[in-house]
Amino acid sequence: MERIIKQKKFLIIFLTCGLFLSSLIVKSQDTPLMDLSIECPSQVNESFEFNITIISNNIVVDNVTVIFDGKRGVTNSEGIAKFFAPRVLPDGDNLYNITAFKKGYNTTKYQIKVLNIPQLHIDIKSYNIAENTFFQLTVVDDVGKIVDNANITFNNKEYISNANGTSTLFTPSVNKTYLSVITVEKPGYINNSILITVYPDISYENIIGFYMVITICIVILISIFLIMYLKYLKKKRINR
Repeated sequence: MERIIKQKKFLIIFLTCGLFLSSLIVKSQDTPLMDLSIECPSQVNESFEFNITIISNNIVVDNVTVIFDGKRGVTNSEGIAKFFAPRVLPDGDNLYNITAFKKGYNTTKYQIKVLNIPQLHIDIKSYNIAENTFFQLTVVDDVGKIVDNANITFNNKEYISNANGTSTLFTPSVNKTYLSVITVEKPGYINNSILITVYPDISYENIIGFYMVITICIVILISIFLIMYLKYLKKKRINR
């Protein structure tokens, strides 16, 4: 009899717990999910950084997972996730989806267009140039079209490409080989930079100077040797 009573108590407790859990599940299922909203530009230039802001009921939402161009980000305390627009082709539709989701919210999507912006490129015959040398470069865009009036910076000096896209630069004097940056810029284009190597010029005058230094050193050594030898001979005669 006592065993039956214990079994009934256990059954009652089990049913009570089950009813409680069921009510929680039903309650959670009855709670409607909140909507997310994506705020960002409708179009953005390629290679540029832009912000994606997630809000809900006019309140920013943090810790929202945002996916753009296969990359994943999470909104900060201000509801913002930062992304860089990819490089795109000039003749494509270049439409990209943005997806945002978080537990307790409905997943939302937004479509953004990435605009193709031509990038500047520097054509140069050699990346290794002697000091005190004039050299020429040409500024072109992605498809090889010449770009005039581009601002070129080299060795803290400013140059501008002419109507043919070319400009003549001058390398400084150097004591040893070093790397120098050439930067090209123009509004409406993506800037670009290259590295060139500037090395000391071994000219005829430098070679003559080098051999003169060697000759002087040899003469000095011979003179010292002769002086020491003469002193030795003198000392030897005295000792006799």
